[in-house]
Amino acid sequence: MNNFSRTWKLLSLILLCATLRIQAQELTLLGGLLPKTNSQGSSYTWQVDYRQDFFRNFAASIAYINEGHVPGHHRDGTAWEAWGRLPFLQDRFSISLGLGIYYFYDTQLLPGGDTADIHGTAPIYSLSGTGYLSDRWFYRILFNRISPAHENKVNTLTVGMGFWFGQDEKPTPGKLGDAPNEKAFVTENELTAFVGQSVVNTFLSPKARAYAGEYRRGVFPHVDWTASVIYEGDPEIVRRSGIATQLWFVNTFFSDRFTMGGGLGPYVFLDRKHPASAGKKNPAALAPLASLTFSVRLDDHWSVRAVFDRVTSNYNRDSDIFLLGLGYRWSR
Repeated sequence: MNNFSRTWKLLSLILLCATLRIQAQELTLLGGLLPKTNSQGSSYTWQVDYRQDFFRNFAASIAYINEGHVPGHHRDGTAWEAWGRLPFLQDRFSISLGLGIYYFYDTQLLPGGDTADIHGTAPIYSLSGTGYLSDRWFYRILFNRISPAHENKVNTLTVGMGFWFGQDEKPTPGKLGDAPNEKAFVTENELTAFVGQSVVNTFLSPKARAYAGEYRRGVFPHVDWTASVIYEGDPEIVRRSGIATQLWFVNTFFSDRFTMGGGLGPYVFLDRKHPASAGKKNPAALAPLASLTFSVRLDDHWSVRAVFDRVTSNYNRDSDIFLLGLGYRWSR
């Protein structure tokens, strides 16, 4: 299955979630250990997890997992899971069992010092325990089992803290999992200028100053469309620039002051250090662009927005782009 087939399947899942008009709930940051497995060494691991309640005993999550650095491998990826949950102690503690799909990016060291970016999918199985310390804060202990068919099978054990973003206080006995009925949210017109850093996914991780400009507009509640111009800088082994268009699932909290979202779409770029092929120099190419964003409104017009982009190449030059920008909003 090629990269674009996987991308559009993920995009379909985002649009399905958007039609449910769900509200954001639990965001968790976790860190811990990846124990030694088979011939591979042990390493650190960390994870950012967004979990959404649908019913009292059912939830779904999207997570970014970084598996650290084991010999010969730098692997990370995105996990999509469904969860069954059993609450205890008047909803102050819960145990959850998760099952889903993990889409990974594995930077591998090749003989001679070159690097390969291997992409693939794997089943992921998870077990978590969550304790609520207050109406907003909670702790979580999480175990993952990642089992790709032809790559390293690993276990991760992490502990972390999380924050509940829902409108109501949590835990609320008898209401655990009820999505609040906030007003529909449609993003206004927004123009943002960004500066940041790009990192090419090789074992040396070359970096460069990156720039971007973005026009954003809500197309219907909780779905945005963007058009972007991106310059990834010159980290020596690539020199990419291009345009991208994406659809985003977004959500808002705290009276529309804070938003977060995820986007997917095509990135048309020119890499001036791309190997020439078929007699063409510096050919334009197409790659999937997957992104996360967070924004804070400063007033009725100005906002600060952070964006994380992952470029998935087909010539072993994946990259991450970290951007921070100032945006101006205006009404329709």
